Order: sequence, then C-alpha cells, then structure tokens
Amino acid sequence: MGTWLAVICLVLSAASVMVPHPAANIILAAAFLAALAAGWMRARGALVLAAMVAAVATFIVSSDGLGLFLKELAGINPRSFWKDNSEVVALAAGFGLTALYVFFARRSPAGWPRYVVDTTRDLDNAVSWVGRIAAWLFVPMMLVITYDITQRKLIEWDSDFITSIFYLDSTKLQELEWHLHATLFLLCLGYAYVKDAHVRIELVRDHLSNRSRVWMELVGVCLFLLTYSFLIVKFGYTFAERSWKIDEISAAQTGLTHRWIIKGMMPVGFALLYAAGLSAAFKCMVYLFGPEDLRHEVDEYAITHHADIGELAEPAKN
Repeated sequence: MGTWLAVICLVLSAASVMVPHPAANIILAAAFLAALAAGWMRARGALVLAAMVAAVATFIVSSDGLGLFLKELAGINPRSFWKDNSEVVALAAGFGLTALYVFFARRSPAGWPRYVVDTTRDLDNAVSWVGRIAAWLFVPMMLVITYDITQRKLIEWDSDFITSIFYLDSTKLQELEWHLHATLFLLCLGYAYVKDAHVRIELVRDHLSNRSRVWMELVGVCLFLLTYSFLIVKFGYTFAERSWKIDEISAAQTGLTHRWIIKGMMPVGFALLYAAGLSAAFKCMVYLFGPEDLRHEVDEYAITHHADIGELAEPAKN
C-alpha cells in the first residue's frame, strides 16, 4: 500500500502542472499527504524520498504554487519574495525533507542502517537504468556524424546531390550531433559516479585509513558535489523555462527549433548526479555510523582504487 501511495504522489505532482490555481495547490497538498502516508506505511525509502521531493519541488517552482500561496495568504509579493529568499526556501525545504526521511528511517523495523542501504540501492539502480538507456544515444549520434561526413564528400564529388531527396541540411545535422552528445553526457554523469568512473587524483587518499577515505568522500560529496549539483538544477531549470517561454530556436537560420529540450537536459542530468551523490553520502554514513555487518555492502569508498600499485592493494587498517 505504501508503494502505491508513493506512486500516486508522483502522478499527482505531475498532474498539478497541467491544472490551474487553486486546484493545483489542492492536488499538491494531496500529493504531499500521500508521500507522508507512504513513509508512515514503510514504503521503500527511495520511493518516499522521490515522492516528497516531487511534491515539494513542484510546489516551489510552480508559478501557481508558492507564488499565489504567498500572495493570497500572507500578503507577500511572490516575485520579490522568491528573488530575495529562494535560497532560504530551498534550504528550509531540504532540512524539512531530511528530517522526515530520518524519521521514517528510524521507524523501519529492520533499523535505519538497512533502510538507508536499501535506499542507496534503489537510487543507484534508477540512475544506472537511465544511464544505460542514455548510452544508446551513441548509436544515432555516430550515424548522424557518419552521414554528415559522407554527405559532404558526395557534394564535393557531385554538387547536384544538394538537390536530391537524400540531402539534409548540414547545419541541422551538426546541431543534432552536439544535442545528442550533450544529452548522452548529461544523462550519464550520475551513472558514471555510481560506477566510480570519474577521474580521481588519489595521491593522498591511497595512503589514508579506510575510515579517513570514507570521511573524505562524505565531506567532498556534501560540500562540493551536492551543492554544485543543486545550484545547476536550480538555475538550469530557470534556463530551460525561459527558453520554453520564448520558444527559443537556433541562432542559425537553418538550425534546429525547440532549443528548450536540450537546455532541459541540464537540470535533469545534474538531478541524476545529485541522486548518485546522495546515495554515496548515505553509504558513507552507514559505513561510519552503522553496524559492522553492513560495512561490506557500502565499502566502495573505503578501498583503494589502484589495485596494481603493490602494497597499496591491501586495504589500510581502520
């Protein structure tokens, strides 16, 4: 039942975008209540977290959500309030959601460490699933590049090819190439972090103890990765929204239209990276503060990543 409530919350959050005020606020209130009920009924942590974030984020970013709520109930100008207090609102929402997640984790019959570990697995699976699908964009990207290059050579050999039905505008092809490449890169950022495929310079880290390595990862994730990803999601959403509102097209006369689609990939990609970073932070916390019998499930940030350098291949002592 808890799982269904979480799914209902996600559906209601999406539906609220398509209905006018005040119905949108009513739907979002129902969505958030469904998320709380899902957590109370011990649904999986990742689903509860996703449901709560969807309801709160939709309410905050919706022009018919927080803005009209403030204007009607509190007499506050929504534009000036959001401009002056957007960081405060986001931080308050973040702390509130964190407190609720901790509360639900502590209610878990299996204990908070197992609840958190299950959450990390679900987050990793979701991010990996998106990354694996996005990786297939490599195929159409290579086909477009190959056709663009082949077409240029054919034109050099026979200029009449331009008038044939097989000719495609080169500007559109080149823009489609970087659109596909950017989408592939952005949607695989989180997947790469889950698989620990990002570049690491570990001259210091390899000589630290296991717990020190985990502490370094946790501090780095919280101070840099999560903070940076949050800012990119926040400003990237505004970036894409403005592009959609003005129906932005390519600066080139024969370029592609609907520029908001590729710009929308930026907040989506960094939201996935944020989820991967959140999973990493949870793993570090379980390793540092959880029971020893769960450490083997979350120890990827405790070991060295260079198993071919002799004595450092052995794990350092805790």
